[in-house]
Amino acid sequence: MKRAAIAIGSNSTRMLAAEKRNGNLEDILRGREETRLFLGLDEEGRIRPERIEDTAQAVCRLARLAKAAGAQSIALFATSATRDAKNGEALGDRIRELCGLSMRVISGEEEADLAFLAVSQGQRRLVMDIGGGSTEWTLGENNRVEWQTSMQLGSSRLLKMGPIQSLSDAEKMLDTARRVMAPYAQKLRALPPAPAMIGLGGACTTSAAMTMGYEAHGETVEGKIITLQAAREQLRMLAPMPLQERMKVPGLPPTRAAHMPHGLCILIAALEENGFQQLTVSGRTNLDGYLLSLPE
Repeated sequence: MKRAAIAIGSNSTRMLAAEKRNGNLEDILRGREETRLFLGLDEEGRIRPERIEDTAQAVCRLARLAKAAGAQSIALFATSATRDAKNGEALGDRIRELCGLSMRVISGEEEADLAFLAVSQGQRRLVMDIGGGSTEWTLGENNRVEWQTSMQLGSSRLLKMGPIQSLSDAEKMLDTARRVMAPYAQKLRALPPAPAMIGLGGACTTSAAMTMGYEAHGETVEGKIITLQAAREQLRMLAPMPLQERMKVPGLPPTRAAHMPHGLCILIAALEENGFQQLTVSGRTNLDGYLLSLPE
């Protein structure tokens, strides 16, 4: 059975249409639109009307693509920005009005589960999913989650605290990320360690694309290695750059130029706090995990 799922994230809205066979997914189509929902929250924590409309329209466009690709069902869920929003239901109402889909807001713990399911493949791994509003860590083995957490720490959330326009700004944001992560890393150290860390989310895939020198997603970045040293060098390069110059960096989509240094701060702090010198990038997402969780 061909199914599709759409996830409204804090930075982007993604779609995956696939068919599950013998416990594996066979991709049919992936789609993605930059909707930047977290940056659309106003001072009172409400999604601005124009961002509701833009996101709802993006969902409907992705749903049409999924249907054209043969998807027989389409699930829709939303993550951190919608969880935080005081008027998240308004987004769900507008989507239902436009294209008839019902939106479910998932918890951070469910986000962590889906990320782990997407990439664990039975091996003992620490899986990290860096989003715009939150970052999830999941430790497990044999497709069984042993420990998980969802932190109020994401690239857009950090950007709202302040732009990174210098190396000094970058160091302050790094310190913030380390401070948030430290108590969770302490809990992880009490558990049998994982031999490797897998990184999902835009900060990880974009870091890999910058290393490659061209814009890339999905299977193109699958299995790429980001070293702690390389991530630090990328942050040192981007931090003092004017925004217009960042937008020209090979591998860095212009829509991610403002918050990519903040994502790198999270990536670097996570490697440091967990004692890893590198991570393996996956182009898979929580959409993969969701569709894998369904029966064939």
